[in-house]
Amino acid sequence: MTSSVKSSAPPVGKAIVLSIKPKYAELILAGTKTVEFRRAWAAEKVDMIAIYASSPIQKLVGIVQVSDIVRAKPATLWGYCSKRGGGLSKSELTAYFNGKESGVAVLLQDAKRFGQGVDPQKVIKNFSPPQSFRYMTAAEMRKLNKLVLQLEATP
Repeated sequence: MTSSVKSSAPPVGKAIVLSIKPKYAELILAGTKTVEFRRAWAAEKVDMIAIYASSPIQKLVGIVQVSDIVRAKPATLWGYCSKRGGGLSKSELTAYFNGKESGVAVLLQDAKRFGQGVDPQKVIKNFSPPQSFRYMTAAEMRKLNKLVLQLEATP
């Protein structure tokens, strides 16, 4: 399930920042939403997602590991949603993929909630919320990990 970030270094591999509505970010961090649906996805292999909870929260609220990516027709993706906990109704999923022949199901695992949200400006220079996603550099990941550890240590 989920746990707080303590003293482990960030995982090795590509990381992205993904803008997610607060309602869905909370479900991911609670471990009940283990599939994130996207109309388009990264060309490079992504191992980790830094979750940016969009307005009104506007903070980095946690990280989650990517266990697999499934590219398929929306009807097939509904099977993943219903079996693994996608956090959407069939009508919501259908509406989201309206007009798309295929979509992406990002299978998630090992969500870790930050004790406090992190201001993304402190991690990424000139941050603006990504429309889809944004790759993170290794330096940005180290900075994020350091800030999270400092926040966790603050009473």
